[in-house]
Amino acid sequence: MEKYTAKQWAEIEGGHTMSEDKKSQYGFIKDLNESRLFRTKQRVEGSSSRDMADLAFMNMLSLYIMSHDYDMAPAAKEYAQRTMKYGSNFNYQQGGTDLHVALASLKNGMSGAGAKNQMQNSRVNLPEMQIRQFLNNMKQGRAIPSPETFFMRLERGLDIQNSNYRSIRRLAQNWPRLNNMQKSLVITRMNQYYRNKALRSELYSYIRDIGRTQGLMIKNAGNAEAPRMRGSDTLAKIAGAAAGIAGGYALGKSFAKDSFGTPVDQKQVFRSFR
Repeated sequence: MEKYTAKQWAEIEGGHTMSEDKKSQYGFIKDLNESRLFRTKQRVEGSSSRDMADLAFMNMLSLYIMSHDYDMAPAAKEYAQRTMKYGSNFNYQQGGTDLHVALASLKNGMSGAGAKNQMQNSRVNLPEMQIRQFLNNMKQGRAIPSPETFFMRLERGLDIQNSNYRSIRRLAQNWPRLNNMQKSLVITRMNQYYRNKALRSELYSYIRDIGRTQGLMIKNAGNAEAPRMRGSDTLAKIAGAAAGIAGGYALGKSFAKDSFGTPVDQKQVFRSFR
């Protein structure tokens, strides 16, 4: 039997139009998030674990890049503060940033149902302590110690399989020492990721602005997020030149090895940027 409030019964008895129950009318508010990318809890639960892991990975790389930019460093610091405002445990919070929501989803297995998501969740081993240290250093404006080690561990912990994202990591972790050609390669690919996979992401506008203001966006670049649309050799040429310029520098070593330190064919590495 349907239940009515005292006010609704009075309206019915008086022959008036029954007003809506405000509790049910505005009940959706409890599911709203402050995150720009994940506006509701249902949006979180409907996202795949693979997408959540990739988002967390790209967000962390974005923060590291931002922290080395004079204009963007304050924003990186503030974002890390907001991400950590609920403490060191990454549990779901309505007021969490995109990054906080993604980490909470991965930690608690909140994303999508089904065997595929369950399998992906089982492969994720979130390095919580290292992530907390990274974000705490970021929010306090301190340098990130051994970024290469951190991002390698993060890549493994999030089970990053996309060769393009792994190649971005190899460059981005050395951001302060990259030349403009190498930075252009990273920023162009990251912009492609955000435009195609996370357009409403809170950090997209910062990476986009770095590309625009510093002239780091490569024109006519093939879209790495849409392989069938690859119609330009521009990025392949720049990727080859970027690694070649590295010479004896450690970046060259990272290009010459895969994520586990095994020597690989550099031409194969370059192809991942096409």
